Amino acid sequence: MRFPFFLTVLAGLGLATSVVAQDPFQGIPVEPRPSEYVHWDAEAFAEFQNELEGELRDGPGIWGTPFVYLNALPRADHRSHDVQIIHRAGYTQPEIHASKWDIYVILDGSGTALIGGERVNWIDGRPPEEQKPQLRGAEEFQVTEGDMIHVPARVWHQVVVEPGEALTYALINVLE
Repeated sequence: MRFPFFLTVLAGLGLATSVVAQDPFQGIPVEPRPSEYVHWDAEAFAEFQNELEGELRDGPGIWGTPFVYLNALPRADHRSHDVQIIHRAGYTQPEIHASKWDIYVILDGSGTALIGGERVNWIDGRPPEEQKPQLRGAEEFQVTEGDMIHVPARVWHQVVVEPGEALTYALINVLE
């Protein structure tokens, strides 16, 4: 009886080995896009940050707030993501997206990420640059260099920095 059992175990091991030996990447088409192979090093991020800080010195950012960005990897029809480098140096408004997920990678500085809750102090019809809405009931996360934040679509979020402080981060926008 032992011999057939032993053969059964060996046969089972042989099957397991053949399953494990299969190439999990077999059948995936190889369509390289060399122009999109990108490597950003610390020097590239420092150049981005210097450029953005210069833009803020030259004038107000979006909606008159100290918020500027550049497209490090602009949006394209053939992929579901893009990358921006963002610099904030004061109050910026809460935001929400219908079909975009945000992944923040903090590059420099510190602040507070507010996630969830509801937007308050918004007056319909008033220009955005004249408003300073807040988030009520949001979860607060202290963020600093090296941290990452994942924000799903359809969730209010805001990044807040203390007066006199600044925050620079890479924002990976993932489109549904």
